[in-house]
Amino acid sequence: MLYHLWVRHHLRPGDFWRLPRGERLLLLAFTQEEIEGMAGQSLK
Repeated sequence: MLYHLWVRHHLRPGDFWRLPRGERLLLLAFTQEEIEGMAGQSLK
């Protein structure tokens, strides 16, 4: 996940961990959706 956030959205892991817990959870949820969407598109 953190690799994806870094490569795709330029969010460094240190910056991620400095965010409040709620924002980290939200980013992880959004990232999971994005990754699943990318995987779904590659199956088509």
